[in-house]
Amino acid sequence: MQESQLRVSSAIAGEDEYVEFWPAGTLAKGQFSCTACGNRVTVHQVLPRCMVCGERLWERADWSPFARTD
Repeated sequence: MQESQLRVSSAIAGEDEYVEFWPAGTLAKGQFSCTACGNRVTVHQVLPRCMVCGERLWERADWSPFARTD
């Protein structure tokens, strides 16, 4: 392994990241991504099971009002 790869790896490992998972059936509002397949849904009341793969865990989707859609 090269020295530059070691620095990148240690920098990534040092970042403080936390991902909150939301189970199906939870009251929620916003955009969420399925943890298994990445399917996105917009929820206004209760998180459903994923309509694509049936997974029950979601994470809040990254969203910005300034993001471009291609």
